Amino acid sequence: MNKAPLLEMIGISKSFGGVRALRGVSLSLGRGEVRAVVGENGAGKSTLMKIIAGVLAPDEGELRFDGRPLELSGPREARQRGVSIVYQEPVFFPELSVLENFFLGEEIVKASGALDWSAMTEAASGALRRMGLSPDLSRRPMKELSIGTQQLVLIARGIYREASLLILDEPTSILSQAETNLLFRTIAELKAGGVSVLYISHRFQELFEIADSVSVLRDGVHVADMAIGDVTEEKLIAAMSGREIERSVYRSGRGESQSPLLEVKGLWRAGCFQDVSFHLCSGEILGLYGLVGAGRSEVAQCIIEELPRERGEVLLEGRPFRPGGSRSAQERGVVYVPEDRGRQGLFPIRSIRDNLSAGLLRQVSSWLGIVDRKGEERLAQDQVEALKIKVGGLALPVSSLSGGNQQKVLLARGLLHRPRVLILDEPTRGIDVGTKAEIHRLIMDLAREGVAVLLISSDLPEMLALADRVAVMHEGELTASLDREEATEEAVLRLAIGLGEGTGTEG
Repeated sequence: MNKAPLLEMIGISKSFGGVRALRGVSLSLGRGEVRAVVGENGAGKSTLMKIIAGVLAPDEGELRFDGRPLELSGPREARQRGVSIVYQEPVFFPELSVLENFFLGEEIVKASGALDWSAMTEAASGALRRMGLSPDLSRRPMKELSIGTQQLVLIARGIYREASLLILDEPTSILSQAETNLLFRTIAELKAGGVSVLYISHRFQELFEIADSVSVLRDGVHVADMAIGDVTEEKLIAAMSGREIERSVYRSGRGESQSPLLEVKGLWRAGCFQDVSFHLCSGEILGLYGLVGAGRSEVAQCIIEELPRERGEVLLEGRPFRPGGSRSAQERGVVYVPEDRGRQGLFPIRSIRDNLSAGLLRQVSSWLGIVDRKGEERLAQDQVEALKIKVGGLALPVSSLSGGNQQKVLLARGLLHRPRVLILDEPTRGIDVGTKAEIHRLIMDLAREGVAVLLISSDLPEMLALADRVAVMHEGELTASLDREEATEEAVLRLAIGLGEGTGTEG
């Protein structure tokens, strides 16, 4: 690996509304180096990456790229200079094809000025093949692809641009293991070709697989650099937090069994899942585990009828539950917190206050429908304090928050409905260990208070630590329901990949 720096960041500082996101950050990246950047949510990782990618301008400091000053007017110039970024939350136009998303705003044109579809198809197909994807995907609308494939397509787009520097922000948080393996193989090929990679991740095991070095940010300050051979999980956690963090929290188990609060009986949705049945009691945490594409999220969305059911029924306290969507479900005490907070949950350009109070304006409005802004402010501030959400001000857009704090906003809004049943879809995806531990404790506290929790998670250690029972799905079928004592990592994984024997489909 060539040790000469490709990228140098010298004294980079950035503030938002009086809150300092970065404080004099300096680090360098060699050619062909894979450097992981870690830190708790709100540490400044994404802000730093956006500065390198030309999305934000630093208030202070200097960037140098390939030995020359890097002063960017915007993302387009960054791409022209060889910097490509892929964000944690996929950003694309779902109605357009993969090919159209590849070249939007940067189309290849013939001398006549007409679009050169043949050249664009060839270029996109080559990038997709390099990513291990079928070139035939280029003709399909993005909305038809799984969320994991969408992410791989966007990474392929970054590769197509022949960047010298590729920035990946939590790239595997929505990928299956097979998709993750494709990504790691591609990163190794890029590294061998001299491409540098900045890799943001909270999944420590990934760092040991692909990174050459690790930089740690804490509260906007660059606090540590380590060669990967010197890194341990304990060192990373200590550097990230500046304190001891409770790494694992284990639930002691539910109390005496009660009558089911929620019952799902023979639920079907063609192409997603079939004949799914389980029940959930007050104060219980039921884990719903499966690999990407197993149908878990679709089951949750059919319970609240965000997706239509084709067969089967759902009972709430023994009575048919047909809410017709999330809003009516919330009014009846069943709250769904979705996986894709950027597309299904939050309103990115609206304020933190507006996002917290969305759906509850009647509580802070007069009988004439006039919103009591002070009441709305109190409602939002109470939730910020209760869930320890780090904000610079309630009037700032929710998109200004880190991923973990955005997730807390989504949770806080759901809890304002005082749920009896709480459905959590990947509640800790892409967030740091400290925030994850806080959310784990919150889930357990809610269960102790009698809330029935349906927990959908791809984080198996999280599932085994929190759940009283684990229901496992494989290719649309609920193959088994395991009690805490039966739910070992090996047993659950075997069922999830279709190798284990089910213990009954009634959860």
